[in-house]
Amino acid sequence: MSDKSIEGLIKRLASTNPNPDYLDDENALKCCRLALDAYEQGNYGVAALLLNERREVVAQAENRVFSQGYNSSAHAEMILIDQLEQGSLGHSPAQLTMLVSLEPCPMCLSRLLLSGIGSVRFIANDSDGGMISRLNSYPPAWRNLVQLQNHYRAHVSEPVLKIAEDLAAMNLANLRHKLFMHIGS
Repeated sequence: MSDKSIEGLIKRLASTNPNPDYLDDENALKCCRLALDAYEQGNYGVAALLLNERREVVAQAENRVFSQGYNSSAHAEMILIDQLEQGSLGHSPAQLTMLVSLEPCPMCLSRLLLSGIGSVRFIANDSDGGMISRLNSYPPAWRNLVQLQNHYRAHVSEPVLKIAEDLAAMNLANLRHKLFMHIGS
C-alpha cells in the first residue's frame, strides 16, 4: 500500500464508530487500532484481544514477529496464550473469547485448540493461510479438539471488516519477502 493509502486507512479507522447493531464492532475497532500499531512498527497488521464473558478486554496483543529481529512465535494470538498460560490474567480459559483481526494461521489455531479458550472470533478471512475455514482438513485427533472450542466469524459492520482486511494486506509482499529472508539465512 502506498503512503497515501495508509493515510486514508488511518483516517477511516479514526472516523469509524462502532455500529451498535453489530455485536463485535466496538472491540473489533480496538483490535484494528492495535493491528495498525503493529503495522507501523514493521510487523504484520494483525492483533488480538482476550475478552471475558461481558465482552470486556482482559488482555491485548499485536503481531511482533519483526519487532526485535525475528521471532516466529510472536503472533498476537501466541503472545496472549503465553500470558494466559503463565497465569498472569487471572481468568479461566474456558470463559474467554479471543477476537483476532485476521483468521488464525495453522500454528496459532493449533495452539488455540490446546489453550482451553472457549471461543475464537476472527474479523477478516485469510484465504492464503487461515485455518478456521479449513477445520475439516485437520487430522482426526485435532478435529476432536475442535469440538471443544467455538469458532465464529466476528459480527462486524462492513466498514470495520474492510479496515481489518486492508490492515492485513498492507505491505504483505514486502513482509513475506522479509520472512523468507529470515528463514533462508
